[in-house]
Amino acid sequence: MTNSDDLNQSSSGVNHSSPNFINSSSLISNNSNSSNQSQASAKHPLSNCKHLCSICGDRSSGKHYGTFSCEGCKGFFKRTVRKDLTYACREDRKCMIDKRQRNRCQFCRYNKCLEMGMKREAVQEERQRNKEKNENQVESTCNSLFLEMPAERILQAENKVELNTDQFDTEDISDVNQAVTRQLYQLIEWAKNIPHFNSLSLDDQVILLKSSWNEVLIASLAHRSMRVKDSILLANGLVVSRKLAAQVGVSCIFDRVLEELVTKMKQLNVDKTELGCLRCIVLFNPESKGLKNVEKVEQIRESVYVSLENYTKSTYPDQCGRFAKLLLRLPALRSVALKCVEHLFFYKLNEAVKRENSLSSSPMTVDSFLMSMLETNSI
Repeated sequence: MTNSDDLNQSSSGVNHSSPNFINSSSLISNNSNSSNQSQASAKHPLSNCKHLCSICGDRSSGKHYGTFSCEGCKGFFKRTVRKDLTYACREDRKCMIDKRQRNRCQFCRYNKCLEMGMKREAVQEERQRNKEKNENQVESTCNSLFLEMPAERILQAENKVELNTDQFDTEDISDVNQAVTRQLYQLIEWAKNIPHFNSLSLDDQVILLKSSWNEVLIASLAHRSMRVKDSILLANGLVVSRKLAAQVGVSCIFDRVLEELVTKMKQLNVDKTELGCLRCIVLFNPESKGLKNVEKVEQIRESVYVSLENYTKSTYPDQCGRFAKLLLRLPALRSVALKCVEHLFFYKLNEAVKRENSLSSSPMTVDSFLMSMLETNSI
């Protein structure tokens, strides 16, 4: 799924004029709708299966808000209801929702949650009940994680890998390889300075980096490029113009990076703390394949959401929709980053890894390269 204008084509939106837009509170405004959804969910083959999520077919962790579901769909539904989020479908509101594609269309995923029997009132009742019965215990996880994930710590991690030169080079094509190598080192240094990352097992650290490095690096690249006009600024100070992009072989994605990421970031005037939070959300992906401590990663990501929301409210009190607009950058980031992998970064990363291991008798894979870098105490 690609995005040319992500506010119109991404799986989330805020324009209520289109018939394909949905607000999380609008679908069950009367008893008849709830009754129809209950009847539909009762007929679904997964609705009473205790071992599978009735929404996406993943492994169920129990009955949540009225139906058996996985932790991912449970958290998605809870967050949608509590924040009263609004989504849009870019297709015909009939998107396939399964384990692999559940994140592609939030509109249809929320719709399916309701069809399978999830109840909005159950979320509200749970919140009130937990508050009354065990307020300290319920809030301890979120609050303790948030206290250990302040926006200041995220900003510090960003500043440690900041490009410090004011002299940019626009000529040397060979510096593209050097830039990618430098960005890979910066990525690992940045991750090591993010709270809770080092507390995860080494295997989980490698998995998170392997599944997110392209998006994390492209987010940083786009934000850094806000400083230059109609160009992309790499980590070593190399400015990639349209002419240079064509020579390197990435002209096909050059315009997408500028239009869908750099321009949008400029319009929002995304600051470095917000960039760091967005990169952390991408990094701590509980759906990364092979993760051992999924629950902890999910808790860390939730704490980043809380940190980002609190930061935007306190720093930009006159921009009430800023938090949601920042999150809308993520679908476009994912789409553009995948194209960047295809056309530039995947090839260059492997070239960088080969150069790092040029004196070794056996080839070093990306996995082993990340592992060796993470095992090093300092970079």
